[in-house]
Amino acid sequence: MTAITLGALQPADVRPLARLHRRAFPDFFLSTLGEPFLVEFYRGFLHDDTAVAVVARGPEGAVLGAAVGTLRPVDFFPRLLRRRWPGFVWASLRAVLSQPSATPRLLGAVRYRGGADGHGSGALLSSICVDPGHRTRGLGGQLVKAWARRAGAAGASTAFLNTDAEGNDAVNAFYRKNGWVPSQHFTTPLGRAMIRYSLELERERC
Repeated sequence: MTAITLGALQPADVRPLARLHRRAFPDFFLSTLGEPFLVEFYRGFLHDDTAVAVVARGPEGAVLGAAVGTLRPVDFFPRLLRRRWPGFVWASLRAVLSQPSATPRLLGAVRYRGGADGHGSGALLSSICVDPGHRTRGLGGQLVKAWARRAGAAGASTAFLNTDAEGNDAVNAFYRKNGWVPSQHFTTPLGRAMIRYSLELERERC
């Protein structure tokens, strides 16, 4: 069995994670925006006091997956855009030129706050991805549990995430299996049916 370690996000992980994200979710929206956009997205979790990130690595350091999020989503995403705006502008222009139909969702992404409203308080699990070759080996469960422990150790008492309600059975089953509880169903302004999951966190030190 491949020896896997879980550790903190490092600068050298960003580009491998962007490539991995596109392989893991080729048809998902962030992937359609291209690797440059994903690089800026993951880079934003490197040097932010509210970021919570766990990276899984193989025996020779190969990045096999990651779970990333923030303790304060309402503050994190505006700050991410301010800090990384030149890279996001360039990546967004490339995405719009190659796929004009992505423009409405891209504008929505710019205004994204992680759903941090009265129904989505707590830490946000923003993204989790796993190398397709390791999906049946329990790595996703290890990552999401490690992320929850770190968020709890950082002081969060609850966590939440948003995912598609339709055509997403495997992902929804995964979160339920790992203890996440559906807390709200909602529809985005673009008509996308979503489920919000919540999780009670233990405040323990890692």
